[in-house]
Amino acid sequence: MRRQRRRNWFALALAALLSSGVLATGVVLTLAAPAQAASLGAITITPTSGSVTGSPMFASAASSAPCPSGYGENAGLRVGPVNGEYQNLARALGGGGYDQAPVTIEPNRSLQAALGAAPAATSYTIIIECFSLTAGRHPDQFELPIIICGTTWTTAPSCGAAAQTSTALAVAPTGKIEEGTPVTLTATVTPPAAAGSVQFMRKIGSQAAEPVGEPVPVGADGKATLADAILPGAVAGPTEADVKYDVTAVFSPADANAHFGSTSSASQVTVYRGRYPIEVTLASDKTSPQPGGTAIVLTATTDRPDITGEVRFTSQKTDGGSADEQDIGEPQDVTTGTASVTASGLTAGVYVLKATFTPSDTVGFRAQNLPTLPFTIQAGSGSAENTTTTLAANPDSQQVEGSAVTLTAGVAPSAAAGTVRFMDGATQIGDAVSVANGTATVSTSTLAAGSHTLTAVFTPTDSAAYNASTSAPKAYQITANGDGDGDGDGDGDGDGDGDGDGDGDGDGDGDGDGDGNGSLASTGTPLIAIGASGLALIGTGTGFMLLTRRRRPEPGPVSWPEDPE
Repeated sequence: MRRQRRRNWFALALAALLSSGVLATGVVLTLAAPAQAASLGAITITPTSGSVTGSPMFASAASSAPCPSGYGENAGLRVGPVNGEYQNLARALGGGGYDQAPVTIEPNRSLQAALGAAPAATSYTIIIECFSLTAGRHPDQFELPIIICGTTWTTAPSCGAAAQTSTALAVAPTGKIEEGTPVTLTATVTPPAAAGSVQFMRKIGSQAAEPVGEPVPVGADGKATLADAILPGAVAGPTEADVKYDVTAVFSPADANAHFGSTSSASQVTVYRGRYPIEVTLASDKTSPQPGGTAIVLTATTDRPDITGEVRFTSQKTDGGSADEQDIGEPQDVTTGTASVTASGLTAGVYVLKATFTPSDTVGFRAQNLPTLPFTIQAGSGSAENTTTTLAANPDSQQVEGSAVTLTAGVAPSAAAGTVRFMDGATQIGDAVSVANGTATVSTSTLAAGSHTLTAVFTPTDSAAYNASTSAPKAYQITANGDGDGDGDGDGDGDGDGDGDGDGDGDGDGDGDGDGNGSLASTGTPLIAIGASGLALIGTGTGFMLLTRRRRPEPGPVSWPEDPE
C-alpha cells in the first residue's frame, strides 16, 4: 500500500511538473519567431497582373497539388511580404476534401485592401494554406511570388518595359432585363495592341465572382465580345424576384512582360422575373430634424419616367401613440416620373414617411421597393441641444437572407443619454438599446429578402436637455437564400469573406489575423498546436499515474475554435 501511494504521489508530481512545462513551453512558443515555411508547390492565377486597387485582385487561384493528406479540412488564400506576415485575400474555404484535389480559391478584395494600405514593399508572396481539424495549420504552403511595379502587381520576374492597360465594359441590354434574356458583353482594352484574352465575371454583392462563359481573345481592334450570354435569375422561389449583378471584364495579357492586366469597373444588371420592377426613391426638401409646424415637401421619383401611376404618401409615428399610417394629403399623380406632396401638420415626434407607388398598368409593372424616409419633428422648446445620429452597417453591402448584420448608431454629443431604436422602415429591429459613450449596437439575422431602408432613431432621456434625432436612411439589399446564381454559397455573414463575423479577415474571430484562433499571429504557431502540445504533456503525466493503477485513459477530441456569434 505504501509503495502504491509513493507511485501515485510520484505520478502526481510528474504531472504537475509537466503542466508547469506546458506553461513555460507556451511562453516559448508564443515569443519564438515563426519558422520560415517551405513550399508545397506552385500557385496559378488568372490574370497574372493587375492594378493594386483592382477588386478582386484576380479571378482565381489554383494550387499545383492537393493539400497534404490530413490537412484538407480548411484552406485559405493570403498575401504578404516575403516570409510574412500574411493577410487574407479571400474568404476561407471549409467543408473538407481539400487534400483530395488541387485547391481553387477566388479572392474577394484588392491587394491594397488585403494589405490595409498601399504596398510598401516591392516583393510579395501569395500563398494557399492548408488546415487540419486537429493539428491546425500545415507548416508549409503553396506559394507564388509577385512584384510591385508602381500601381501594378505582376507575376513577371521584373517590371521590365511592361505597359499599363485599361479595360472598359459595355453591356447590351443593360439596366433591367427579363430572366432568360441574352446579353452581349463587350470589353475594350487600351492600348489595342495589347494581345491577350478577357474573362467576363458576375457577382452578387460581396459574394465570390463567377465566370460568364469562357475567356474571349482580344481582337486587333482591342475588343473582346461575348454574345448571347445568360445571367441566371433567382433560384426557384417567388413568382416575382430580382437578382442584382455586378458584371466586370478581366483582361489577361498574352505576354506579361509586355503589358499588365486590368479589370473594368462594374456594370450593374438586374435580372427580374415576372412584371417589370420599377425602383422608387423618396426625398424631402428639408433635412431632419425640423421644429413643429414646418412645411415639408416630399417627392417620390421612379426610374421609369414613361410609366404613369400614382403615389400615396403616408406618415407613421414610431415613438409612441398610434402606430397607424396616416395619409399625407390625397394620392398624387406621377408626371414624368415624379410626384410631390406637402406635409405641414406633423406634431412633435419621430416619423417614418412612406411613398407607395401604384403603376397604371399593374399587369406589366410593379413597384420594386417601398421607399421610406425617417423624419423627426422637434417640440421646439428652444432650450434643448440638438443631436445628430449616424448609422453604419457591418457588412456594409448586399447580403444573403439569414446573414448576420450588425448595426451601429453614433450619437453626438456623446454626453446625450437615451436610447436608440433601430428601424427597418416602420418595423423596429429588436429592443431599444441604451446609448453608451455615444454608441449603440444591435445585431440581426432576420432581414427578409428584398430592399430595406434602415435608420437609427435616438430618443433622449431628458428631452429638456437634448432633442431627438434620426440618422440618414441607409438602403440595404438582402437577396433570397440560394443567392440567385445557383451556386448556393454564402459565408455566414454574407460579406463574402467566409468568416461569419463581417470583418473581412476570413477567420471568424474578429482579430484580423485569419488563423481562426484569435490569439497568435498567423505566421506563428497556431494556438491549437500549443493546446495540443499542452494536452500531450499533461496527458503524459496523467497517463503515467493512471497506468500505475492499470487503467487506460479515454482520449478526448480536440475541437476547432468556433466563430463567435
